[in-house]
Amino acid sequence: MALRPWFFLLAAVAAEIVGVTAMKLDAQHGSWGALLFMYAMVGLSFFLLATAMEQIPMAVSYATWETLGLGAVAFIGYRFFGESIGPMKLLGLAVLIAGVVLVNAGGQAQE
Repeated sequence: MALRPWFFLLAAVAAEIVGVTAMKLDAQHGSWGALLFMYAMVGLSFFLLATAMEQIPMAVSYATWETLGLGAVAFIGYRFFGESIGPMKLLGLAVLIAGVVLVNAGGQAQE
């Protein structure tokens, strides 16, 4: 499989992370600029995700997009917003990562 769709998928993840972080900042400060920026980033993320789905199976691309985004957002919440990461949250992230690995392996086995 070509690498180009995976670059679109990673760009979609990055846009989602930026958008969700802007959402958190908007929730704290109530800025219209952050709100508009958040909508733009989420829209860009979905556009890039849809572009990636032209070549990557839907289950694989969505699972990867959501899990990488969730892991990054959990880290950003912990590092910059003082949110906790306890054992249950870490276990949940580990299960999600294992699920993505299995979904990706299953998607490649069918091709």
